[in-house]
Amino acid sequence: MEKVYRTVIIDDEESAIDNLCFELQRYSYISVEGKAKTGTLGLKIIERVRPDLVFLDVELPDMLGMDDAGEMSSWYVFNAIGLYTYSPADPEYIVTVPLFDKVTFYLKDKPFTIVKQGHGRKIRQITYDNEVVDGYFVSHGQLQKGKKLVITVD
Repeated sequence: MEKVYRTVIIDDEESAIDNLCFELQRYSYISVEGKAKTGTLGLKIIERVRPDLVFLDVELPDMLGMDDAGEMSSWYVFNAIGLYTYSPADPEYIVTVPLFDKVTFYLKDKPFTIVKQGHGRKIRQITYDNEVVDGYFVSHGQLQKGKKLVITVD
């Protein structure tokens, strides 16, 4: 029997929640158990549901920036998808090897997809929108534009 991952979505933009729910419908092993538009409500749902996975908007009306990182482990979520917040003051992310083969999320209704090609732990190449990235950084502006980030590993 296939494991079903219980998830919670926390985002103040209704369209982002709707888009993510639509995308997740394709996966029989993912069940959306709760949705919240504020961090406070999200915490209550997390306490009740005890999800395996939380999709979290890091800028909520009642919890700004990384204020909620200790309670919701949003930095872990970023790391798991292949991005590491360089510093709270810098709008750049260090690209790392993601745990998942493919992740899509939405910023301002634009899908941003991260794809891991290969099965290793060493990054061989990073491309953004089919252009080779010089180094290991992507900007928040690039994420907001959508497109695709491909991390090729050995």
